Amino acid sequence: MVIDKELLALSDVANICGTSNSNVSNWRKRDNSFPVPFAETSAGPIWKSEDIVEYLHQKKKYDAISTGNLKTKTISIIGRARSGKSFLGSRFVMDKVGFVKLFCGNSNDKTVCPIHIKISESILLESFSFHTNFNSIYSDSDSETIALLREKIKNLMKGSYSQEDIYQMNEIEEVIRKIREIENDYQNRKKVSIYIDTYQKPSLFCKELLRECGLGSIQIIDTPGVSGNVEPERIVKSDMYIFLVKPDNSDEAQTLKKIVMQIKADVATSKVAFLYKKEGLFFTKEKYEEAQNTVKNDMIAFSDLFSDLKGSIIATELDVLNPSSHCILFPTMGEEVSPPEELFLQAMREKLIEAFLPEDTDKEDKEFQNIILEKEDSAKKLVIDIMNNITPHDLKDGTNNYGLEDIIAENHNRVMTKDHYRLHSDLDAAYDREIKLLDEYFSKFKPDDYKDEWQQKIIKYIYKRLTQSVRQDRGLGVGTHPWEEHPARTMLVEESILADKILVGINPEEKWMMNEPYKKAFKDNNITSSTWNYVGCVNDIDAIIKLEIIKNHLSQIEVYTRQDLVLCRYIGGLRQIAQYKILKLMGKEDTVAMDILREMPFCNSSESSAQDS
Repeated sequence: MVIDKELLALSDVANICGTSNSNVSNWRKRDNSFPVPFAETSAGPIWKSEDIVEYLHQKKKYDAISTGNLKTKTISIIGRARSGKSFLGSRFVMDKVGFVKLFCGNSNDKTVCPIHIKISESILLESFSFHTNFNSIYSDSDSETIALLREKIKNLMKGSYSQEDIYQMNEIEEVIRKIREIENDYQNRKKVSIYIDTYQKPSLFCKELLRECGLGSIQIIDTPGVSGNVEPERIVKSDMYIFLVKPDNSDEAQTLKKIVMQIKADVATSKVAFLYKKEGLFFTKEKYEEAQNTVKNDMIAFSDLFSDLKGSIIATELDVLNPSSHCILFPTMGEEVSPPEELFLQAMREKLIEAFLPEDTDKEDKEFQNIILEKEDSAKKLVIDIMNNITPHDLKDGTNNYGLEDIIAENHNRVMTKDHYRLHSDLDAAYDREIKLLDEYFSKFKPDDYKDEWQQKIIKYIYKRLTQSVRQDRGLGVGTHPWEEHPARTMLVEESILADKILVGINPEEKWMMNEPYKKAFKDNNITSSTWNYVGCVNDIDAIIKLEIIKNHLSQIEVYTRQDLVLCRYIGGLRQIAQYKILKLMGKEDTVAMDILREMPFCNSSESSAQDS
């Protein structure tokens, strides 16, 4: 069982234990080991979830873990070097002076690699850590210089550093420069992934945003300048894209366009804001508001920047195609918040709330169902035809099947870093293949070919549901270690590969006893971890159905590479659970929906031979 609340009322404890409020009250009176409430309120006692978990463990009745609020949203900031990206990020953190000193020191652009700013009220100390897969790409035998650099990287990646440790940041920057030099000498090697994580307490502005949107954390990805080394895979799956533009950045605008075209499916299903750096100082709110009114006219120059995205049904409502309606004047920022900046932050807050609050999917689902009811067979046929004709993935040929035995032999870890980024890199590549395939397929649907409004609504609905599902990493497992990524994507990939093992082990009817069987499936198949105590298993019916789809359909596909295994098991599961839910909304019974799903090809690979064997 996973408890995702930090504080629990009496009714919460009763629900967790599957009993009544009166029984919990009796436990309090009769059991001296029952935890003392964290607080007594007018509405009743409140307990810390970890205290209740400890009590349940002592009683050996429940296999529970307290995670707190793991809901998180991601913002990607994209713009030219020294345009104010890091200053913007500083407005989300409590110690903005220390943050600016670390990442904007001496007026230098410190974002020589992506900076992942992880902000949460649960963070106790501002810190940063360095990550790269350089050591898994290069070996000591390459050269003495590389051997020395590998040792230095190994030492730098051993832990995290206090925000005041400017010396270590300088060391990291020097290492990054050396990595880039080596990449120039070894251009036939795989590109090195580099990024810095920083853990920050929220500013008042961010704290209010977290609470209003019901989030446990916000992650901001501060990219290098658009003329620099931006990795599209770092900014996919963001909930909000912020583009910093200026009147004189025509060259950077073209680079920005190139980046957007690489992640256009993500941009299509996310919110967008253009921050416009207008020359001049705006000392008063009145001057700022006056300048803001002129920005929409200035943004007309950028209206055609993404015109290549136009023309298809799925592109008719993209934020990125209408910069004038999604622009905010970006004032110069200093150490103190100025009156114009207050107006700017208010406008940003409104944009972020729009991006972070859950969409009314029930309304969209209902509209889809109404179309099905009204248009009947015509609508049903269109839906089935659209999903049946999605272009199958091409898989790599080979002589030896790649499967669970190969995963076992490779000694994988449940988290990314100690796994040497293998499954994580495969997931990035597999996701890129899937999202591009969906985008290319749905971009072929033109308004001239589907003139009726109901047809266009169905096409948009299916595209949105499939891409959103693929973009949302999720499953049964949660990892709560403070230094691991949320969600724990490497573990979720492994979960999909172990689908049949996990389904055999867990029993959703006993939701309070799912954590240990879940972890056992990993351990029994040589997946190691030093942080198993931070792992839990949620009782999520969609995640269970996804594993059943993988077990019954996708695991029958023969693959010959690890990346194709990740594509067909994990990414395929994310897409097909969305297709399954669409079929259910059409009124299909479970077995019928599964049968239809089985006939929808995910890749150009013969499943029959695998089934026969």
